[in-house]
Amino acid sequence: LAMVLTQRLACRSVITPFLRMAKKKDAVKGAVREKGPSVFEHKAERDKAIAEGRLFGINYKKKGEDPKVLPDEEYPDWLWKLLDPKKSLAELEREVAAADGDIAKMDMKDVKRYYDLSRRAKIKANNEARKKG
Repeated sequence: LAMVLTQRLACRSVITPFLRMAKKKDAVKGAVREKGPSVFEHKAERDKAIAEGRLFGINYKKKGEDPKVLPDEEYPDWLWKLLDPKKSLAELEREVAAADGDIAKMDMKDVKRYYDLSRRAKIKANNEARKKG
């Protein structure tokens, strides 16, 4: 019991000055600190939005509303391609080998990803070599 009390007092002695400083800063600026919604209000709002068919938490405007969920056909095709897995470095190396080193035959996004991944792998290898040496 004595140990718990000393820990609580130690925490108070460390935290309290910071709280006082924060109150002083607000008083100096003349700002009134507003309380945000509680966790329970937030969950209730989220559940209500889901029940109404809205995408909760996407709105970024002060007085805007969350967008409604649309049928899949109304979204653009490129949106669904974002879910596809990206090619690994090994797969891209096989494509480069199949193209006989002529990257002009490959898709430009694949070429860029190949160079990015190979550069990243080279940096990692160099860092490992420096760490051991």
